[in-house]
Amino acid sequence: MYNSLVSKKKFAVLTSGWSVDYVLSTLQGMREACKKANADLYVFTFYRYLESKDEANTTGFAIFDLINYQDYDGIIIMPNLFNDDRLVEIQRKKILESGIPAVSLIQPLEGLHFINSENHLAYKKLILHLINEHKLSHLCYIGGPDGNAGSESNYKAFVEAIKESGLNIKDQIFAGKTDWSYDTAYQVAKNLFTDKNNLPQAVVCVNDWAAMATIRAAEENGIRVPQDLKIVGFDNISISDKVIPSISSVDINANQMGIAAIELLLSKPKRVTSRIVYAETIIRSSCGCVNEITPEQVQYSMSYNSLLDKEQQFASQLRHLEDTFIKHETLMSLTNNLQTYFEKRHLFEGPDFAILINQGVIDSLQESIDSPEESRTFDEKLKTIVNIQNGKPSQRFDIDKRQLIPENMISEESTLYLFLPIFNQKYLHGYYLSKNCLDLLLNKSAYNWTRNFGTIIEKFRQTSVYRYISEQLKVLSTKDSLSDLLNRAGLDMYGFSLFERNNEEGIPTQIIFVDINDMKTINDKYGHLQGDLAVKTVADSIAKEIPQSYIAVRYGGDEFVIIGPYLEEIDYCKKIENHLAQKVKKMTLPYNLTASFGSKIFAANERQDLLSAIKVVDEIMYKNKLNFHSKK
Repeated sequence: MYNSLVSKKKFAVLTSGWSVDYVLSTLQGMREACKKANADLYVFTFYRYLESKDEANTTGFAIFDLINYQDYDGIIIMPNLFNDDRLVEIQRKKILESGIPAVSLIQPLEGLHFINSENHLAYKKLILHLINEHKLSHLCYIGGPDGNAGSESNYKAFVEAIKESGLNIKDQIFAGKTDWSYDTAYQVAKNLFTDKNNLPQAVVCVNDWAAMATIRAAEENGIRVPQDLKIVGFDNISISDKVIPSISSVDINANQMGIAAIELLLSKPKRVTSRIVYAETIIRSSCGCVNEITPEQVQYSMSYNSLLDKEQQFASQLRHLEDTFIKHETLMSLTNNLQTYFEKRHLFEGPDFAILINQGVIDSLQESIDSPEESRTFDEKLKTIVNIQNGKPSQRFDIDKRQLIPENMISEESTLYLFLPIFNQKYLHGYYLSKNCLDLLLNKSAYNWTRNFGTIIEKFRQTSVYRYISEQLKVLSTKDSLSDLLNRAGLDMYGFSLFERNNEEGIPTQIIFVDINDMKTINDKYGHLQGDLAVKTVADSIAKEIPQSYIAVRYGGDEFVIIGPYLEEIDYCKKIENHLAQKVKKMTLPYNLTASFGSKIFAANERQDLLSAIKVVDEIMYKNKLNFHSKK
């Protein structure tokens, strides 16, 4: 295995994070089987969603590009959750080319082992229960998205149950289709109950979320469940037995499917094989068969406020995370503070996790470069910007794309690693990695977390770019184009604050005044191009010899002012004069280029204003210039 410290079997799982209960239950089964075999589970999860223009955002698909199939002992793919046949086919071909054994769950794929839940009969049994046991004949069906195998299977079971009962399919109501979510099901159910003259006796829902949404819509319209309306769902999600009324449903035994998948791969069958896990019909209160309320339901209803509190905590954490980004101007400062931030706040991320970002993204953030419109690939090198182990900050370092996991996250025990893409629109930043923690998958938290993190990165980038452009504009507005030194506006912006800061901190300020000798003669006799060259030459000598803590200003046509904190007894006038002489010596000028200097050290307690101080130094320079001309 590539860069592995411990020799263990490794299994990769390709899944989506939308069907939370199904995914978690299946992964729990896989985890249970992996612990028995001391194997590791690598879970690669993506989110496909619609943009504002109803265009599918598939940037998250890039998470599968992290998988080098040859590094694993087996692959498990959950294609029924992808909602993208093209992506499924791409991964199927890659798996077959690798020669690594693989299992497909729910949806059969050519060339791969197959494990299915026989839930069609269990779902039909639940519908027949409504018709035969409760003597109902006018039913409504709320379905799922087109093109999905599970959605189509459930619809087929509904049609078969109606026909086998001798009922007319045209007498039944087809309310609409959902995208599996509670919100879309609620809108469908609201529309269903607007027609008071054609209300069904029961509603058959494609999943439990739709069932709970329909219960809410019914109650809002004064329809009691189950007294006035029976409702059933599908999936038997974790809260189906905790809500009031509890949901009659179908348990597809996803946990057993997960166990069966790992066991099949461990058995290494020589031929492509299939296995069946049988679903179970669950009868509860929503169809009127169970009347008592369990202690778990009471506890769940009482804990509703705490669930809301947790949602608010999650939202608050995202806001604090954004604030952390906003507070820092440099990437180094930001990443150091992110470590500190996540040390204090990792309720949802778990005690062991890392955030890895493409090296190209890091470089662009450091250089304040705007991101391209689209980039959906991982770099060969990634930088760990956050590494929290056992709840404490840990060493951060660069890793190879194929390495995937920082070495301090690798352990001898059976481990589950969760990989989630971090991106903003069509721009991929990197990925989130957790160890033995699936908490972010709960309640779509991973979707919101990864999208928000990507958006915050882009905001940080935009702020950095804006700051850089502002600085460049400031430089352009304060720089003299001929001398490349500051202009008078630059003196106003930087000189006064430097002078005042030195005074406040008790530091003496040195001011030097430089004036080019015989400038009028140079311009009149040799032309203004030679005059410009003289200015550039003197300015270059000034820039080369003064320390970085000093500023230099082109004060007039041939005059320069230099200001800085006087911390060392260095004769900068002499250094500039010598540099200029050496420079002129190498040039073929038709005139002798020299300058006159004036310099004075102003103590911090003199309390002079800058312009008055410059005037004093100008007078010193003028006396030296008169001396130069008298000698000449």
